[in-house]
Amino acid sequence: MTDDEANGTGEANGTREATHDLELWLVHAIEQLPGVLAAAVWLADLSTVRAVHITAARTASSTILTNATARVLRKHGLDFGDQSIRVMTRDESGHEVEAAVAPTAEPEEESQTGPRFLLLRDFDVSRTGARVTCTVRVDRGTVVFEGESVELDTEAGRARAAARATLYAAEQADPRIALGLEGTLILDMFGRKYIAASVEAAIERRFALLAGLVPIDAGRSIEEAACLAALRAIDRWIAW
Repeated sequence: MTDDEANGTGEANGTREATHDLELWLVHAIEQLPGVLAAAVWLADLSTVRAVHITAARTASSTILTNATARVLRKHGLDFGDQSIRVMTRDESGHEVEAAVAPTAEPEEESQTGPRFLLLRDFDVSRTGARVTCTVRVDRGTVVFEGESVELDTEAGRARAAARATLYAAEQADPRIALGLEGTLILDMFGRKYIAASVEAAIERRFALLAGLVPIDAGRSIEEAACLAALRAIDRWIAW
């Protein structure tokens, strides 16, 4: 073997090792996401993703997990296709099945202008010092609305930030509506934790105090539960 051949072989081996190390790092990062039971990553090279396979808890949102995984990949500067990320769940027999995509609104849930209800599309949490910033995106059909809130980086603060950001996003769906977070509360009931959100709502001359309750489990973070609790509180109100 010539020196050039030896150098080429060494570079190829080094690239394969670096690719494998990156795959392991990505697997570790993705498995930290709430609701992920296991993950596998295959790279075509150091800049391109071939496939990502995620096994998720049955209660986890496949849309949120897909978006969160995409952020992990983009953060590392990796290119990937729309179909590269697959989320699977385990049925009662333990077999893996493809996770359902976000449901399409039934005809009775739509008005002449499109879907009436808001759906949680995605959320992002970042920390700076003792503060946490939660950015929430909700959608109504093809239109996406975004809200952001900053709170102290505590369990209760993260819940408030997520709920308040959800309400800020929801207000953009209808300029007539004003929404204010009265508060959130983490409750222990029936052997599990729940997040309750109390919301003050006003539209024209109508006022209401609304409430939503969502469980926290292995497949749902405090932030996601708080977002869903806020949406559950306002869903009928926002659809008027």
